[in-house]
Amino acid sequence: VISVALQKGGVGKSTTSQALASTLGFKHKKVLLIDMDSQGNVTYSSGVDSPQYSITDVLGEDCRTDEALIHCKYYDLLAADSYLTNVEMAEGVESTLLKNAIEPIKSNYDFIIIDTPPALGNLSFNSLVASDYVVIPTEPRPFALQGLGALHNTIESVRNSQNQTLKVLGILLIKYSNRTVLNRDIKDMIEDYAKQMNTIVFDTTIREGIVVAEAQTVREPLID
Repeated sequence: VISVALQKGGVGKSTTSQALASTLGFKHKKVLLIDMDSQGNVTYSSGVDSPQYSITDVLGEDCRTDEALIHCKYYDLLAADSYLTNVEMAEGVESTLLKNAIEPIKSNYDFIIIDTPPALGNLSFNSLVASDYVVIPTEPRPFALQGLGALHNTIESVRNSQNQTLKVLGILLIKYSNRTVLNRDIKDMIEDYAKQMNTIVFDTTIREGIVVAEAQTVREPLID
């Protein structure tokens, strides 16, 4: 179970989650993609408009997890809806809701990918508690280190309270160009910070590309 997490918006969490899920599915793995962001970007770009049941219904125990599954081309989806905001804002939300929800179906999948919202609230906490690993996408921008610091503190908090084995798989540089000195300098700073987090910056970096927006516009998997 892999959460794609960072509390900043616009760093490519949804794109990374969906690309990862569809590529693994393309490679014949059984994949579940969970949209934990009330904006529902992953749900929309998966071609889903008005799901009968959403992850909100699952977390609220209004339906069984398997009843909410939507079968997409390369993966199964637990879709988001705008009511997820209520879960995010509510007080006293159990941090194990998502973990308990996916437990009955976990053995059906090789990978479960969770797209998290751009905030460190109930939904992100639930996602991290349910996960084995975290992938952190970030842009090589001056504010990136602040975001990494806040997420690192949250991950430590989850480790100390609910999920001792949670591991950061790595930091993924998005919209990266090694042609600019600033990008290279910030990459060096992020690599230093990754060591403090006991993780790595992935060798693979993601460049700017119009094809990502094109795929999302026509609601087709990026790999196609």
